[in-house]
Amino acid sequence: MPNDLYNGIVLRVTDYRESDRILNILSRERGLIAVTARGSRKPNSRYAAISQQFTYGEMEVNERVGKLQLSSATVIESFYSIRESYEQLVSATRITNAAEHVAEHDIPNDELFVLVYNALSVIAYGQNDPKDIELTFFAKLLKLEGLAPTLTYCLKCGKDLRSQKEVRFSNSLGGSVCERCGSAFRSVSALSLEAFRRMMLLDIADLRRVRLPENVRSELESLIYNYAEYVFEFTVKK
Repeated sequence: MPNDLYNGIVLRVTDYRESDRILNILSRERGLIAVTARGSRKPNSRYAAISQQFTYGEMEVNERVGKLQLSSATVIESFYSIRESYEQLVSATRITNAAEHVAEHDIPNDELFVLVYNALSVIAYGQNDPKDIELTFFAKLLKLEGLAPTLTYCLKCGKDLRSQKEVRFSNSLGGSVCERCGSAFRSVSALSLEAFRRMMLLDIADLRRVRLPENVRSELESLIYNYAEYVFEFTVKK
């Protein structure tokens, strides 16, 4: 049976048996797949380089008894600098964890693949604060998954909130509420909500342009994480 060729990003690596690893890979052609890299933990293994989290490569895979096994691999991009910075590592890990959570086995999702690849690229090689790229990734992921919150008008009375300085935000309602309708909900600045909205709409090619003011970054970190955990039902900050 001929081998299949995949372009994929290693989202997670798990040690298996005495010298193997299982690679959870977001592939462009088949979505989320789990591939065994036999002997990859041995010294001088030909699979050692590909068997690292965040690595992007071309992989030849064969299937035996319903399980995928690595036959050969070529590293295209290791994103090595991510492993040398704690801040980059934390942001990149949250991105790959989230991608693994939403990706579907054997169902390709090219938009998700491109989003993950570009986010890792900018974190590794851009001059941005990794947190800004991480937050933008989550904003765009929410939109991609059809879970984008409403941010421009009150979900209860319909009032346009774009001219307000302070508004309220409700996870359960799915977005913004005016002061009158949502006094029990968390307060958030209209500036941060506008940044959130623009992040969701940002073209992937413009990811390097994201530069958040410290006060906006701090407010959105809490807001986006809490909302993402509510709708995705998994812990973002591990």
